[in-house]
Amino acid sequence: MNWLSVRNLNISLTAILVVFLGVMHLHTSSANAKSGPIKGRMEIGFYDLMSDQREVYNAQIMDMDEALLFTLTRTEDPMFVLRGRLDETRRKHGRVFYDYVPIRYSNPENYKLVFSFIDFLRHNTVWVYPMTVNKKPLVIGQSGMMFLFPLNA
Repeated sequence: MNWLSVRNLNISLTAILVVFLGVMHLHTSSANAKSGPIKGRMEIGFYDLMSDQREVYNAQIMDMDEALLFTLTRTEDPMFVLRGRLDETRRKHGRVFYDYVPIRYSNPENYKLVFSFIDFLRHNTVWVYPMTVNKKPLVIGQSGMMFLFPLNA
């Protein structure tokens, strides 16, 4: 196995997790003063530079009581669907930890990059470090990537 390919894939997976968990942080930080439900749509991609593979997905995220429900679909493949939930498990030293709960997964074309993402979610507890800078939420993921919300398109 080419370790450089694995490293690039892990960086991509971590980047996607930071986006999901960043939205999750908005969900948890606004739980006390929630003005309405949190909903969002974005396009996310998984890239493997060494094998020149690319998979692009439409992501829909919304809060459901104590969890965040997300759905991934592909425009090119109407049979593909990934639906899951991220549950906050604990808070420790300023970090917020999450576990993935699968709901539905249909991958008839066997897309490998998204499968790696799901495998990572299923076997790891992931965390973010939320903070506020100039009254705007900032989320730092375990890879060191940072997102300042709201994201501008």
